[in-house]
Amino acid sequence: MTSQEIASLCGVSKTTVSRVINNDPKVKAETRDKILAAMKEYNYVPVASARQLAGIDSRIIGLFILDIDISDSTSRVSKSTYFSTLTTLIIDKANSSGFQVLVSIVTSDQQLEEAKSLFISGTIFSGICIGAFNHAAEVKGFMDLAYPMIVVDMQHDDKGASDKNLFINMDNFTGGYEATKHLIQLGHKCIGHITGDLRKLSGIERLKGYKKALSDFGIKYDDKLVWQGDFQEARAYKLANKIIGESKVTAVFSGNDVMAVGAIKGIRDMGYRVPKDYSIIGFDNIEIGNYTTPTLSTVYCRLEDIARHAVESLDYYNTHKRFNKAEILLKPELVQRESSIEIMVTN
Repeated sequence: MTSQEIASLCGVSKTTVSRVINNDPKVKAETRDKILAAMKEYNYVPVASARQLAGIDSRIIGLFILDIDISDSTSRVSKSTYFSTLTTLIIDKANSSGFQVLVSIVTSDQQLEEAKSLFISGTIFSGICIGAFNHAAEVKGFMDLAYPMIVVDMQHDDKGASDKNLFINMDNFTGGYEATKHLIQLGHKCIGHITGDLRKLSGIERLKGYKKALSDFGIKYDDKLVWQGDFQEARAYKLANKIIGESKVTAVFSGNDVMAVGAIKGIRDMGYRVPKDYSIIGFDNIEIGNYTTPTLSTVYCRLEDIARHAVESLDYYNTHKRFNKAEILLKPELVQRESSIEIMVTN
């Protein structure tokens, strides 16, 4: 199958096919989709990709920040401190390892198709996906292309597993467990939880860890003490009135540091003190936690390790044409600072 034959099948010129292969944004979405579908159906491999298959390594990685189906612009992944830091670390590690990184923020189905065309055209040889919902169809669409793909913060599923796919996850369950256990060991028995986005693996698993810790220490779970957040500061700030409204709560496990900062500000603006009235612990260990008042207790996730494993794994793939494992699970660490203290018992 040649590019001319693809052009004839689609009723377009050979130049238009070439433009799609080279990801020219001037091509209409409908035309682009038709050409990409034909290329996939007939297993057409552009010249650049053929060179890769012949053994010439590509050193260009696509980093895809998936922001599809987010109705509230303030909740954009691309605006998150966590993901902006992770993006920077991946780029830095990739550059130091001789790779180049092409960053794409994907916010629509059209942009998703344009991102896919980067693989088909041979512009990139592999991809890293961050920010997606758990089991997101968009990620499956990338994986179906059968190019090497690394996904961060998504559950590994043995069904349809491939040595072209690698999942890199923090052990969010253990992190949530240890954060809650820490508060329990400080004497707190009524502990609230501000969840992260429960469409994401990290939010789901941290909640599970919270529940398990309560169970293991004989504390009854109360769903009225669980407030759904979205990993953003503004939502957690508004939830302060819920925390204050539950008079028995003496401590809160926040699903990430950004929400912990919002909750602390909300609690203080309502005239209460952290940690004297409420102990707070977050998750992620972002830099700002060292400078808040009080400094923030947290669960440390080394984003540097995510970036390092991602780039080293792609380097391995370039040599062996496969990943050597299906999932990398990274262990978090508890960091106690000023925002969590032993409960103050009053007579």
